[in-house]
Amino acid sequence: MGTPMNALMTIEDVAAYMQVSRFTIYRLAKGHTIPATKIGRQWRFQKEEIDQWIRERCQSKDLQNP
Repeated sequence: MGTPMNALMTIEDVAAYMQVSRFTIYRLAKGHTIPATKIGRQWRFQKEEIDQWIRERCQSKDLQNP
């Protein structure tokens, strides 16, 4: 994916990037679990925030399973 680091991504972009369904990303955004911004009626995501969120989740799982 050729998305610049600070580019805004759509639900479809994030779903493809994370290899999950659009519904999963929508549910995470609506539940304020994943970093997202709502612009009008559409969700937008910053790639660097998504990457950081993934890293944090991986680190916390590493700490839970020594």
